[in-house]
Amino acid sequence: GGVDTRGLRLGPIWLMPGVKYRHVMALLFTSFLTIGVLTMVGHSNAYILNEHLGIPENEHGGVVGRMTFYSEIVILLLVGPLGALSDRVGRRMIFGLGFLFLALGYTVYPTATSVEQLTLYRLIFAVGAACIAAMLATVLSDYPQENSRGKLVASSFFMNGLGVVIIVGIFGALIGWFKGSGAGPIEAGQYAMWCVAAVCLLAAVVAAKGLQPSTVEVEKKGPFLASLIGGLSQARNPRLALSYGAAMVSRGDMSVISTFFTLWLTQVGRSRGLDTAEALALGIRFFIVVQVSALLWPPIISFVIDRLDRALSLALGMCLAAAGYLSVGFIADPLGPWMYAAAVLMGIGEMSGILTAQSLVGQEAPAKGRGAVIGAFSFFGALGILTTVLIGGFLFDSWRPSGPFIYMGFV
Repeated sequence: GGVDTRGLRLGPIWLMPGVKYRHVMALLFTSFLTIGVLTMVGHSNAYILNEHLGIPENEHGGVVGRMTFYSEIVILLLVGPLGALSDRVGRRMIFGLGFLFLALGYTVYPTATSVEQLTLYRLIFAVGAACIAAMLATVLSDYPQENSRGKLVASSFFMNGLGVVIIVGIFGALIGWFKGSGAGPIEAGQYAMWCVAAVCLLAAVVAAKGLQPSTVEVEKKGPFLASLIGGLSQARNPRLALSYGAAMVSRGDMSVISTFFTLWLTQVGRSRGLDTAEALALGIRFFIVVQVSALLWPPIISFVIDRLDRALSLALGMCLAAAGYLSVGFIADPLGPWMYAAAVLMGIGEMSGILTAQSLVGQEAPAKGRGAVIGAFSFFGALGILTTVLIGGFLFDSWRPSGPFIYMGFV
């Protein structure tokens, strides 16, 4: 597309008229924190269930699966209305509010005294997650000119991944540090999560003050149900139907890693005599290997996607994902050296599934009705998470902790 030279240029990225450098810096900073603070709650579950609540380990999968299921329903119900509300009150208010809900969630989560209370507090996170998920996607649409859209999305995605690696890594070390400084197991968990709450407050200030204040004119959207039906009707195109199925699988992939990976490895560590903080730190080390691999893989898979038919590249991406999840699911020693190789393969598989599915839907979505198609794609992604966490939780408890990964590999 052409360039509107009334907009500023940030390196190779052309910005829409009215978008300042400070607005983009605020976006990239919030991108850095967003996914890290959103996934952090999942990594804290093993510690909270063991040290704070004393829940038997053979019940962990079901508890975590149900909590994630309920929170995904809240996110699914709120994302659409929040997007519409942001057209009226501005993006930065909703973005800032999302981080405030996350700060509140991290403050109360480690004080729960029962699974019911913990589940209720998890829903506070869900409200914050809905605000942030809706706004990150919307702001990324608002700021770049059409010819620079991919570059800004890629930059934001890179900051997401970097944030996950750094924030999750620091959190894993914090609990051990607080314990080493004399705090008890429960207090160490609380102090570490309250540090994350403070980071969320900082992010709320940056979002509320740093993002563009004015709202941007957007295409008026119809009611969610009508939009969803419109998106479903487009599934007469078999390639779009394929992309909807791929959305279920690729989002399910991500939820298996964030929900069950550190939970499983923490259990293995505890069974070998480590305390919960040490076992969690070890589990997080493997999770970071997964995320670094996912972070470094996009340039390679993008090169492939741009040279193959999109459906063929999706097939390749799903083969890589299947190899990754099955290799993790069937590994003999979950804390042994082979898990590093399996974690790399899982990170590559996770990213391959996500990017090939998104590339296919982006190519096939018609210009008229694109919003409805992307909405349906997101809906199927959420559906994938809901089914995966329930089935995965059941397999985790009733069969084997690696069950969710084997299930995902076959899917």
